[in-house]
Amino acid sequence: MDMFDVARSCVRRWYVFLPLVLIAGWFSYDTYSKVKPVYYSYAVIGVAPPSVRVDDVGPGIPLPRNGLLDIGGATLIANMASVALHDPAVVDRVVAAGGQADYVAKMFPVTGNMPQLPIIMIEETHQNPAAVTTTLEAVTAQAGVTLRTLQQNAKVPEDQMVQPLIVTPPAAPSVGMPSRTKSTVAIFGAGVALSVVLTVILDVLLTRRKARVLRRRVASSEPVAEGPPAHPEQNGVEPSAATTAGVTEGVAGTK
Repeated sequence: MDMFDVARSCVRRWYVFLPLVLIAGWFSYDTYSKVKPVYYSYAVIGVAPPSVRVDDVGPGIPLPRNGLLDIGGATLIANMASVALHDPAVVDRVVAAGGQADYVAKMFPVTGNMPQLPIIMIEETHQNPAAVTTTLEAVTAQAGVTLRTLQQNAKVPEDQMVQPLIVTPPAAPSVGMPSRTKSTVAIFGAGVALSVVLTVILDVLLTRRKARVLRRRVASSEPVAEGPPAHPEQNGVEPSAATTAGVTEGVAGTK
């Protein structure tokens, strides 16, 4: 069966194919219309090294240092903080403050060779703009707590700790529409394909059923074959005198 046969089946069974396509179109439109707008906003937090300078106080006297800064700099601490902001305990505190648990905290990509302030970007997308703002405010507050906890666990002196710096506070949420064309086209395409398959299957079944019924009708209407008339003697019946006389006269006339 090629594409022409499929097309002929759909045309022949249009009363099945067309309603199925209409149903697929209705489901596609329903999916398209149910997509609701979402709101997006972000906040940017920098990690500022300590501004206190420690001078040499003399030989044999240990100097207070930030070991995390010595190992990887402020970038290492910012990266550790962005990971720690996804800790379940931090997420629970954000939710308890009225925020959402699906926020995103990540390091802002830094390009170039010039030294730049490490930046943590916090993003949130939700259907409620108020929930977006509340979430960003709660996560921003937790960023300072998380930075301090990390450095306390590393035994960093208080005056050598890096501090959070709010570069961009939570901005007003901007509205956006999620992509709905792709899902709509996918649903409609799948519906049309299923309609074609069902129509072809039904057409094949009905065509075979019609062929069987036609063969039965032809077989039942065939005439019975008739042979030559049997001779009377073959049936064990003696011919009558009138019949014998008629036959004799016919023969005499022929002569």
